[in-house]
Amino acid sequence: MRIDQLFRFPVKGLPGESIESVPVHEDGGLLGDRSVAFSNGTVDVSDGEWSSCLSFTILKNDKSLQKWSVKSEPPMITVSAPGTPSNNSLTFDSSHPDGRIELREYLSAHLPTQGSHPRQVVSTPRGMFDSKLSGISLINPNTVKQLSNAGKIDLDPRRYRGNILLEGLPAFAEFGLIGKILRIGDVKIAITKSIERCSATSVNPETTEVDANGPRLLATHFGHLHCGIYGTVLTSGTLDVGSSIEVENMSADEKHLVPSKRSPRFATVLDAVHHRSEIVELTLSDPFNWFSDHDEAGKYLRVHFADPLWRNYTITSVANGAVKIAVRLQGAVSQRLAKLRAGDELLVSGPYGTTTAANVLLRKTAFVTAGIGITPVLGLLRDTENASLVDELHMLHVERGLPSELSDRAVQVSEPLSAKVVRHHFDSSIRRPTREEIASVVEACDSVVICGPEGFTRSVNDLCDALGIPPENIHSEMFASPQTDLSKLFKEFPATGVSCRESGTEFTWKPEDGVLLEALESAGVDAPSLCRAGTCGQCSVRLLKGSVSYPMEPSASVSAGQILTCVSVPAEPIELEI
Repeated sequence: MRIDQLFRFPVKGLPGESIESVPVHEDGGLLGDRSVAFSNGTVDVSDGEWSSCLSFTILKNDKSLQKWSVKSEPPMITVSAPGTPSNNSLTFDSSHPDGRIELREYLSAHLPTQGSHPRQVVSTPRGMFDSKLSGISLINPNTVKQLSNAGKIDLDPRRYRGNILLEGLPAFAEFGLIGKILRIGDVKIAITKSIERCSATSVNPETTEVDANGPRLLATHFGHLHCGIYGTVLTSGTLDVGSSIEVENMSADEKHLVPSKRSPRFATVLDAVHHRSEIVELTLSDPFNWFSDHDEAGKYLRVHFADPLWRNYTITSVANGAVKIAVRLQGAVSQRLAKLRAGDELLVSGPYGTTTAANVLLRKTAFVTAGIGITPVLGLLRDTENASLVDELHMLHVERGLPSELSDRAVQVSEPLSAKVVRHHFDSSIRRPTREEIASVVEACDSVVICGPEGFTRSVNDLCDALGIPPENIHSEMFASPQTDLSKLFKEFPATGVSCRESGTEFTWKPEDGVLLEALESAGVDAPSLCRAGTCGQCSVRLLKGSVSYPMEPSASVSAGQILTCVSVPAEPIELEI
């Protein structure tokens, strides 16, 4: 592995420049990288202090920035606004307060404010990097190539604004560098985390035009929003294009540099147990113990292959830092998982999900499941504290043949409960339950959890709706691994009405309108947004009536009564506060 290209971004948010050699300094980054940043007016910022990227004029909220020109010989920087002749450029000294005032006046004349606060050009000794504890970013062009092939679009790795482009690393292998030390000559860089991407990656660095939905491409084809890795410089030195990179393990006193995340990392297979011929149960551990850090009964794990392929699986147990998932051998992903053996590595992310024990185990709860859909029962009932609050538990399960080992285990985990437990098992090779039989199980329950094949899940959902069960009391998740277009996940949703109380706008949403944010914008509603990928929470809107569905689980937290419009679609007629 070696350095293929080096890039410096002198002014935060503006284009970068290719360089052949550059000094890096401990606890900082490349000399002259993100030397200065221009506030957007939304908050006050102070010179010399680090601030969040949301405080500044950056590419994710102003795509025209890619049209600017920037050159530097630190500390001198030259910037040119789009369409201006060279004699109207500004060359300033980024290390001097007077130079930063010059830049503030120049940028203010060309870039509109986004708030009422005074705008400032600020700097910090270590550079105004997006990640406070990191100072350098690395991109694997082979990962970008995989995304290009999957999305049928030529993506330049430069759109991910990395300082270092790597050569000699297979696609996705950069995630295996997290928690490692890269030694490049005298320089030591601790790789601390992966980089979650926003809409800035939608801008083509060559044409300067928005020609793709960057986050949507990642979410659809990779099943996550990460591309690239962050590093913290531990020892100073010089980086040169062509330099070789050696990988070392972190020492014990360096491991604190790696924060606990749900982001992609490689887990190790501890065990693979086959139940009958169609189900395999995998036990996985990761080197950081993030499973336990973010565990909550009912959540699921996402597995990723470099083709790319990905899929979600319910976590059935967590113990001693390891998780278990049960996989039905149906489809390309599960067939690959079935071939894994102890010692193999698997790229995973998560845990994710909102169908957790604390949310769905109420006084009178029903599980209606089919096939491998029994796994949520195992996942949810392992939360003994919340399970103890259930007075009545109704379990209806459908599968072919005699009860599987997983079905038997679901019975076992329900036996210690103090609740009244009523179980119904249907052998689908003999007969399936009628609508009336399912209705008798769910109609008087406070909470209904549904999991199984898509057709089964939809029919039970429809039945619950016909019975008048409130949507907030029905819990089901669509576990899918889209290959071509995220919109395919909601193409079967019916057209439905959307009304906006404050703006007075009303329209009918249709699947071809895209996610709710896109439909609101098409209807002329000034809807808030930023990342457009469910990661920042800026598109949060209060839901007054109805319910929505999330084809892709958002990574941003969602407060009660709020929805994220950039990753949701209406599940029924809705009213929004906006």
